[in-house]
Amino acid sequence: MLYILIGIVVVVLIGYLGVAFYQRYFTKQIKSLEERKGALMALPIPEKLTKLRSLRLTGESQQNFDRWEKQYNDITNHNFEAIEAYLFDAEKANGKYQFLLVARILKQLRAYLQETDQDLVDVKDALDQLLANEADTREQIETLRVKYQGLRKRLLTKSFSFGPGLEGLEAILGQLEEDFNQANELTGAGDYLGAKMMLQKLIEQTDDLEDKMARIPKRYSELANEFPEQIDEISETYQAMLREHYNFGDNQLEVQLTQVTERVDKSLDLMEALDIESVEANNVEIAQNIDQLYASLEVELNARQTVEEHIGKTETIVSHAQTQNRELLLELDHLNQSYALTHDELVTAKKLTKQINEQKAMLEGHQGKIANHEAVYSVIADDLMAIDERLTEIETQQRDIHEQVSGLHQGEAVANENLQQFELELRNLKRTVEKLHLPGLADSYLDFFFVVTDEIKRLDHDLSQIKINLDEIAKQMVLIQDDLDKLKVKTNNLIDSALITEQLLQYANRYRIDFPEIQTACEEAQAVFNREFDYPKSVDILATALERIDPGAYTQVEKNYYSQKQTDAL
Repeated sequence: MLYILIGIVVVVLIGYLGVAFYQRYFTKQIKSLEERKGALMALPIPEKLTKLRSLRLTGESQQNFDRWEKQYNDITNHNFEAIEAYLFDAEKANGKYQFLLVARILKQLRAYLQETDQDLVDVKDALDQLLANEADTREQIETLRVKYQGLRKRLLTKSFSFGPGLEGLEAILGQLEEDFNQANELTGAGDYLGAKMMLQKLIEQTDDLEDKMARIPKRYSELANEFPEQIDEISETYQAMLREHYNFGDNQLEVQLTQVTERVDKSLDLMEALDIESVEANNVEIAQNIDQLYASLEVELNARQTVEEHIGKTETIVSHAQTQNRELLLELDHLNQSYALTHDELVTAKKLTKQINEQKAMLEGHQGKIANHEAVYSVIADDLMAIDERLTEIETQQRDIHEQVSGLHQGEAVANENLQQFELELRNLKRTVEKLHLPGLADSYLDFFFVVTDEIKRLDHDLSQIKINLDEIAKQMVLIQDDLDKLKVKTNNLIDSALITEQLLQYANRYRIDFPEIQTACEEAQAVFNREFDYPKSVDILATALERIDPGAYTQVEKNYYSQKQTDAL
């Protein structure tokens, strides 16, 4: 029973302690939120409203102020009362130990406080912006006015540097003065937002004026001083050059001078309209045109010097080319009587004569223009260079032709030497064969021998003509040398076969009595040797028969033969 009583007391005590803990916890929460409400009410918004009322706002500034003041009044009249009601209900529920209700009320209160806090921050920021607009607008207008006064002073003191743009710049200044007055009126009336909008317009207009005033003087100096001086200098130089008998082709320089002058007038008109971008672009083109005019004058001045320095040299080159070509034609005509000129050397040389005459005619034409004061020296300078280049090419062609024909005499001598060598070699081959006292020679050998003989006779005939074709003779010599080399091989083969046949017959004598087939082979080989003159065949007949009874016999005989032949050659 005692334990039960103790348990009941413990449970009651725990419950009491829990209730006391939660009540104290929520009491602290309520107090914290009440302090947060006090902080919101302590924000310096009323002071800002009072200060803004004292500025006597008007226009859009006053409308903005009224909207934010109303929003603040709504917050103080409604939100704070609602917050107070939340706090009262929370304290009442906490006193009755309705902790779940307290938690729900505090959750709602926190959300409401957060919303109210954000609304008050928006009001405060908007009021700060209105105050800042007022101070910033006044300061910027004052700064801009100082800048404006500086521009006005500069325009008055440096008016001469703005040329036809002065009137337009003064008009902009007048408009700026009116806009400054309007901005001051808006500021004085308290319409700072309206003044700020006007301020943006003033900034743009002042920057534009400053930009134009910075760019115009340099461009006007070009149009009023630099360009006219250059145009006058070009015109005077042009006239002086005409008096000194310079010519400029189709008179385009005068047309270009007129066009440049018209461009200057156009730029002045554009400057009067304050179209500075177009003025700058047009001035760039004027400067480029003037540079081109200077370049045209300089080209003719330099060209005249070039012509005077080189025309005599060119005349000498033309004369030299004519002399060389005459000598070349005489040489070719002489050679043409003895040699066939197979590369159109004579025709080419005659063409070169015509080309040289054309270059000479061009040169003489320019000399006539110079004498008659009609010369366009730049054209003549270019033509002199072209004449020199063409005559250099002609000289190269003349040299090539001369080199082609200069070896004709030597070529003929070499051909005759080769002919004598061919005849000697042919006689030596014939004499070598005759020394063997062979019974005869095969028709195929004789035919080829006579072919070579005829080729050599034809070469001798062609070299004996009054007019010879060395190209054709060169081809003949190549053919003869090739065929003569082949004839030497055939002759050596013939001699070797004949002599080896004799040695094989001598070697076979030892087997004739004992071997009837050797006797038969010897008779057959002798018949072929003496009647058909086919000496290689005789060797084959004997070699085949001997190898059957004495293998290696032919190889041994052949080896001994060539060994002895080599020894005899030494």
